Amino acid sequence: MLLGILFFGLNPRGFHLQNNVTWIEDQNGIHFGKYGIAYTNSPFDSSPSHSQTPNSLSVEIALKPDVTHHQGFEFLLVMHNGEDSKQLLIGKWRSWIIVMNGDDYENKKRKKRIAVREALPPQKIRFVTITSGQEGTKVYLDGQLAGAKEDLILEVPDGKTETRLVVGNSVYGRDSWAGDIYGLALFGYALTARDVELHFKRWSRERSFAFAKEEAPKVLYIFNEKAGEKAFDRSGGNHHLEIPARMKILKRELLVAPWHGITLNRSFLVDIAINILGFIPFGFFLAATFLSTGGFVGRHGALIAVFICLVISLIIEITQAWMPSRSSQMLDVILNTLGAWLGAMLYRFSSLRFHRNSA
Repeated sequence: MLLGILFFGLNPRGFHLQNNVTWIEDQNGIHFGKYGIAYTNSPFDSSPSHSQTPNSLSVEIALKPDVTHHQGFEFLLVMHNGEDSKQLLIGKWRSWIIVMNGDDYENKKRKKRIAVREALPPQKIRFVTITSGQEGTKVYLDGQLAGAKEDLILEVPDGKTETRLVVGNSVYGRDSWAGDIYGLALFGYALTARDVELHFKRWSRERSFAFAKEEAPKVLYIFNEKAGEKAFDRSGGNHHLEIPARMKILKRELLVAPWHGITLNRSFLVDIAINILGFIPFGFFLAATFLSTGGFVGRHGALIAVFICLVISLIIEITQAWMPSRSSQMLDVILNTLGAWLGAMLYRFSSLRFHRNSA
C-alpha cells in the first residue's frame, strides 16, 4: 500500500529530465516540446538607454504553435525579477494571446491586460509585435493591428540583479508552451505602425530576424546556431539564451499555502477526493497494526499512524517541488493527513463495535 502511495505521489506524469528544446534543421529557430525552457542568466537593466523613452518597449517574435492544446495558461515569454506580481508576461490560453504585467492568469483580479482571440491558431506561423509606451499598448499580428489598450503601459520589472528573460515556460517550469520560435527581438522603445509593417514584410521575405539588428534592439535572437546549448544575443549584448540539456526549474515553490491558486471546479474537487480517499486505507491498516501491539504504541496507535502518514505526505510534496509536472501543495498534506485520521478512526470504531458484539 505504501509503495502504491509513493508511486502515484511521485509519478512525474510524463515529465523527463531532458529539456525538450531542439534546434530546427531546415531554418532558423528552436522547437519547444511539452516540457522545455530557455532563459538568460545575466540580469536585465530596466532603465532606458540613451535616446530611448522611459516606460517604452517593443517585442517582436515569429512563431508557430503546435497542435496540442494545454488545459491551462501557457507562457510564451516572461521577464521575471522574483515576484510574480511584477512580471512582464506574454502568454497563450487556447488560441488567445494575452499580454500583461502580473500573475492574474484567470483574470479574477481584473488587472489591465490585452487578450486577442484566435491570435495563435495551431500550426499557423505568426509574426507577433507588441508595443507599449505613453500611448498605451498594442498587439499586431502579421503587421496588422489586432488589439490595443490606451490605459495599459507595460513595464520591465525592476531588479538589476534578478530580472531575467524566460522563453517557452514560467520560472516554475510547469507552464510550458509547445511550438516553434523563429526569431525574437526586444526594443527599448515603441515601434510605430509603419515600423511594424516593414519588419513583418522583411521577415516574410528573408525568414530571418537579422534585419532587426539595424533597429538597435536591446536583445536579439536569430536562432541560427543550429547546435549547442546557447542562442547568442546578436544585439551586441550579453543576454545569451541558455538552452540546457536537462530541464531546469528556476524558482521552486515548496508547500504552497492552501488558499493559493484555488479554483472551485470539477478537477479541484476530484483532486480533494483522491487526496483524502487515497490515505484512508493506509491510515486504517497502520492503526490496526499499532493498536494491536499493546503498551505505549498500542495506546497511541491511531496518533502514531496519522503522524507517519503526515511524514510520508510531507516527503512526497517536498519531492514534487523538483518536478515541473507536479506542484508542492500544503493543502495536499492536510487532505492526506485528514484521510489517514479518518482511516484510523474507522478502524477504532469498527474495532470497538466488534468487541461489543463479541461481548
